[in-house]
Amino acid sequence: MSDWCTIESDPGVFTELMESLGVDGVEVDELWSLDDDTLEALFGGKDGGTGLPVYGLIFLFKWQREHSKNEVRGGEVPLKDVPPHLFFAQQMTTNACATQAILSILFNHSQQVQLGSNLREFQSFTSSFPPDLLGEAIGASEEIKKAHNNFARHDAFLEEGKTQRVATDDDDVFHFIAYVPSRGTVYELDGLQKGPIVVGDYAEKYKNAKSLEWLKVARTAIQKRMELYASTEIKFNLMAVTQDRRIPLKAALEKWKNDTSSETSSEQQQQQQQQQ
Repeated sequence: MSDWCTIESDPGVFTELMESLGVDGVEVDELWSLDDDTLEALFGGKDGGTGLPVYGLIFLFKWQREHSKNEVRGGEVPLKDVPPHLFFAQQMTTNACATQAILSILFNHSQQVQLGSNLREFQSFTSSFPPDLLGEAIGASEEIKKAHNNFARHDAFLEEGKTQRVATDDDDVFHFIAYVPSRGTVYELDGLQKGPIVVGDYAEKYKNAKSLEWLKVARTAIQKRMELYASTEIKFNLMAVTQDRRIPLKAALEKWKNDTSSETSSEQQQQQQQQQ
């Protein structure tokens, strides 16, 4: 029996979850569209230019046994060929997929985000673990589990004394997966799969999280997955893990203060010279 709860697919919840894990300077935004105009309005970075860093996407969909069995996926990377720089963990714990999707994005951008001491220690300790043991380690981490369970849905746990049952085909079972850019390649990271899935590449000159180019590659993969379920399902949710929007605003404010101070100082010097 899993003692991990289910949590809401809500950007505010996910942002607070990351903060409770010790992560700083990162937030989650909900996406209603992936067209070019929307991406440009939200994140900037038009034509590969510099915009707000988008570290990864979290996609929620209704898991269906029939589609899962019949779905043919291309681009799956055998475990023995998973790049050493890529963090991929198999999901070994029920209900952990939301937090695991978050961790997949954070650990694949550990040089760009402030993870905090707990996640840094976890990353260091598990750096040589294969994907199955990584999944076991996530499930066994009391710190990660506690942070996750702090955001439990009201119906996430059965009342004490009731017996947990296995979900049937009539139940709604939802699943979170992540899309991340890594060194010119976009990966789908789904802990229920045997390995990471390559969904496409983007141009060498755009190999950074501030470019929208990788999002366009991920968009194609997400649209294909949504079309697969389109005839029977409309319940999807998409969120972006980005740099905290306050960071560039604070930087811009600080620059404005410095520029204003310099201009004031220069004017004062000129006035003094004129008086002399």
